[in-house]
Amino acid sequence: MTKKIILHPFTFAVFPILALLAYNITEVTPRVALRSIVISLTTALLLTVIFRLISRSWQKAGLLTTLFMILFFSYGHIYEFLQQHAVFGYNLGRHRYLTVAYGLIFIVGLWIVLRKLKHLNNLTQMFNLVGLLLLILPVYQIARYSFTVARNEQLSERAAPLTSELVVPENAKLPDVYFIILDGYTRQDALLRDFNYDNKPFLDSLRGMGFYVADCSRSNYPKTQGSLATALNMNYLPELNANLASQDMSDEDIGLLVKENQVRKLLESIGYITVAFDSGYEWSRITDADAYLQYTGKPYEFQVPQPFEVVLLRTTAVLIWSDTINPASTGYSQTQTPFAGVNFVFDDHINRQLYILNELPRLASYSGPKFVFAHIMIPHIPYVFEPDGQIASDPGYYSSPGSNGPVDEEYQVKGYTNEIQFLNSRLPGILDTLIRKSAVPPIIVLLGDHGLGDENRSENLAAYYLPGAGGQTFYPSITPVNAFRLIFNTSFGAHYSLLPDVSYDESNQPITETSPACLP
Repeated sequence: MTKKIILHPFTFAVFPILALLAYNITEVTPRVALRSIVISLTTALLLTVIFRLISRSWQKAGLLTTLFMILFFSYGHIYEFLQQHAVFGYNLGRHRYLTVAYGLIFIVGLWIVLRKLKHLNNLTQMFNLVGLLLLILPVYQIARYSFTVARNEQLSERAAPLTSELVVPENAKLPDVYFIILDGYTRQDALLRDFNYDNKPFLDSLRGMGFYVADCSRSNYPKTQGSLATALNMNYLPELNANLASQDMSDEDIGLLVKENQVRKLLESIGYITVAFDSGYEWSRITDADAYLQYTGKPYEFQVPQPFEVVLLRTTAVLIWSDTINPASTGYSQTQTPFAGVNFVFDDHINRQLYILNELPRLASYSGPKFVFAHIMIPHIPYVFEPDGQIASDPGYYSSPGSNGPVDEEYQVKGYTNEIQFLNSRLPGILDTLIRKSAVPPIIVLLGDHGLGDENRSENLAAYYLPGAGGQTFYPSITPVNAFRLIFNTSFGAHYSLLPDVSYDESNQPITETSPACLP
């Protein structure tokens, strides 16, 4: 009886989904795959029943369903490969070629299963075994990571212990504190030198509002996780990693120190609430904030494919239908259909950034005091925003093979500066509203977590707004590790000593300042 058990249609139906989930598990939560798994398993069941009616054999029905699943889930991978690699000088990456080839393969497979195969017990057992073996690695990776996250979240409450106390004067009204990260925004001299873009008008507008712009700022680390963990915990990675080790965690868990950070804990200890926007990146999603703001509250709404689902669908034969109903498949289209996101994979990214930019100024009227964490993925790739906020329709800005980046240096420079200009058009109004409409003048940290690349990777935008004379305590070469040390000393009566302002490269070697204007 066990020889006739048919498992493989269902293992082959979920394997591509679990494999993609395992590959991206550090950026998403397992629940993003739930809808895809349910749909795929239901489809496999229905196909098996249909093929059973045709073949009058459950084993043949299982083989035909598995063949269908293999063809369905491999289509997008083969299509992309053929688009990027010519075969004997011919570009076969076209639906008109591939659909014919896939159709012939299925017809031949159908004929073999229905007419030629007689004794199927061994073949069924073999496919059952192969399907189960395929699931072992992704299931292990997902389970291991999920277990580690659950365990570490229990420990993370101790991962950033309070090292000092903030002093609140009696009857004092506490200011809201905004920590706004502009991912990849470099500083003025780097923009002028490397991109021939003069950012002085924007910086002058910040200064006109009362911001202190640190002209010689550097990020402490070249990657976002290290940069944000350092800024929010007011210490360098070796010390933070030692703290993690003391909690029996590893350096890979540094993202926990973004979620459970020193700045947040200190402010919450004196009555602040935490407000956080969904960043789109799992390690910087502060989901346990008092208010966690997302642009959509319906993550499983069918007509809005989630980013994970979009990536998955582009690997499947859904691409044929999607390219047919959305012919502008390489760019953004204002005509949205249920699967428009399959063609333009950055819809979710666009909606998330616009939501943050639109909601930020409204927070000024919300009761506080509050600590606001807003990680904006601009001017980070993909370069989808034109200077006026329109969506770039030229795929050269975001279709480099193997990434969401530009196809060449010309698109790199233009796409990056386009996004800078778009941010510059939105931020002054947002910041002015936060300052004018707050009941108590707020504290605002406007920070590029790092620059773009090469020499300017460590040269980041840094601007600080402190009420009264507080802004006078900043200095041109301040780095993020000292930002909240200085803010807490100035505005909350703390007594932090400032650390040396050091910027490290990816090999953890100190970087020497090269800009003549910033040299001692």
